[in-house]
Amino acid sequence: MHRALERVCTTLNYIAAGWLMLIAVVIFVEVTSRGIFNTFLGGDEIVTNSVPAIVFLQVPLAILSGTMLRTTITFDHLNKRWRHVVNAFAYLLGMILCIGIAVGGWTDMIKGWEIGEYQGIGALEVPVYPIRTIIIASALLITLIYFVLLLRAAVGNDTTPGAQATESGATEEL
Repeated sequence: MHRALERVCTTLNYIAAGWLMLIAVVIFVEVTSRGIFNTFLGGDEIVTNSVPAIVFLQVPLAILSGTMLRTTITFDHLNKRWRHVVNAFAYLLGMILCIGIAVGGWTDMIKGWEIGEYQGIGALEVPVYPIRTIIIASALLITLIYFVLLLRAAVGNDTTPGAQATESGATEEL
């Protein structure tokens, strides 16, 4: 299960990286056209809608690999058992948050697909419903990842960085 999740998350991360490069090109072309030709191309709608999608495509791998930003000022002083407890609690909160995102956005996503929701007026209209779908699907994937991590923490097999510690609280990796 972990390897399959890792493959899916890595693929999503590659998609997000490619998308981010395309957005960089869009921004460059937009700025250049405004500066040289005094022409507005409407790239801001593309960027505005792309940023949340890119973030939600990258977050699953960051969570699965344990590389999400965290404050370790107290965590580093906990022994192995308490690190698993803290991680389990964090995973549970993450699940609740992502379920809330998925449930809260579900109706808008469905309505967006039904009406073909677009943002922007005039020359460039950007479809919003695929972005909503990416956010909901990623939130559900993140919920699954947090569930797997929660199960691992519950049985004392949490392998995220920093979760393993000696009884005194020092990490074994050091």
